[in-house]
Amino acid sequence: MTGPEADPLEGPEDASRGSTAKVVEQLGCQIVEGDKPRDHHLTVDAVTHEFDITRPMAREVLQTLHQKGLVNLQPRIGATVQPLERWDLLDPDVIAWRLEVAPDSQMRSLTELREVIEPRAARLAALSRSAEICHDLTGNARTLLALSQDPDFAQPREGAAIRQRFRDVDAAFHRSLLAGSRNELFRRLSHPVVMALNHRIDRNWAGAHQEAVVTPTRAVVGADNVQRYPTRPEPIAMWLHMGLAYAVDQGLPTAAEAFAEALLAEIRSGRLRDPGVRDRLRTGLEQFNANGLPSAHRAGFQDAMAALFHARRAPVVVMGVSGCGKTTVGQYLADSLRVPFEEGDRFHPRRNVESMENRTALDDRTRSPWLAAIAGRMRMAGAEEGLVITCSALRRIYRELLRVARPDAFFVHLTLEEDEATSRVANRTSHFMPASLVSSQFEGLEPLEDDEAGMTISATLPVERIVAEVQTELARRTWGR
Repeated sequence: MTGPEADPLEGPEDASRGSTAKVVEQLGCQIVEGDKPRDHHLTVDAVTHEFDITRPMAREVLQTLHQKGLVNLQPRIGATVQPLERWDLLDPDVIAWRLEVAPDSQMRSLTELREVIEPRAARLAALSRSAEICHDLTGNARTLLALSQDPDFAQPREGAAIRQRFRDVDAAFHRSLLAGSRNELFRRLSHPVVMALNHRIDRNWAGAHQEAVVTPTRAVVGADNVQRYPTRPEPIAMWLHMGLAYAVDQGLPTAAEAFAEALLAEIRSGRLRDPGVRDRLRTGLEQFNANGLPSAHRAGFQDAMAALFHARRAPVVVMGVSGCGKTTVGQYLADSLRVPFEEGDRFHPRRNVESMENRTALDDRTRSPWLAAIAGRMRMAGAEEGLVITCSALRRIYRELLRVARPDAFFVHLTLEEDEATSRVANRTSHFMPASLVSSQFEGLEPLEDDEAGMTISATLPVERIVAEVQTELARRTWGR
């Protein structure tokens, strides 16, 4: 004979009606999202009915959420949704739900946590100088550098396994760093640190581009926000990993702390240019012995550190005829490089827009004020701020006008056949440039010449590959590799 709360469906059939873990996740997300607001009352019967589960499962769900601090469970009363300050904010599930619901604020909190503990952990690890930790850190740093340079890293499908391997090695690196501190609380915090690392490359990788999203938005720069993970890892980030690992290996606590701080500053918009961060890194480098690096990496490391302190970010002009994808590539490139983006068409005076809307091609005279406005914006771009701006820049004389403003400008010419360009423009619905004027652009087009700073690439390639190749070329020019 069974008790009054027995449920004939309890048992193997539960799998067909939803597992406890799945309901915990669903209800937990509802609480985090605010669908179940603070002080909302939850009963076993209500949970049973809403999620179509047994009463024992419902009680287990509420007990689990009680342990995570999301609800307060009391006998004969039920559960009451708790305010955020009572949640177990370091619980892996709570972190995951918050990353799903409010990724920006949760990533900011996780990054601030890392900024507090990782530099200190690096200092302690260098003081401890465990042979096992040094072996793991230096080995993982070299592996990260090699994976970051793999040509397929930025490919959405072909690079998936490489990015997964990179993610795992990066997680292992930072777990080793925290373990090397010999502080048991730091070690316990490795899980939220790894979740923050994984979220950036799993969910916030700039290469996970959706072709449908083509509306340009200006990149937010200088707001000290956590940046999206770039199309491929920034070279300076890989060299900072290398410096951190070998500073620990050399038993240099000040240098290790400075490298860890700089590594975290790199993911913040503008933070790596902070004078305090740079001064501490410079002090650390004065102690650091670059000859302690593997011979194959010494020159690269030294070049990267030298460039960091004397870096100038050249403005990038994405050029080509209408329909080549300047806006899509430019916006995506700016996002990956973490620099401002400007849509060149917005610098046209109104009379130019009206002329094109009336199917009248622009000439040198009518383009002159437009080019002057773009040149002015390029001139305003700080040497360390960077800029990506679109401009057809069809003729060499136009490009020379822009170079007067910024002699270091780098041009990316997106090429495609006239038929393809005409088809693309004809299918656009929200642009003033008519398809009938595309032929005039090809007539006036003067491709980049050998003595012009820039590169030419097919506009028919996937945007991820275009951006990856541009980023690789810019890195080669910047870091001398």
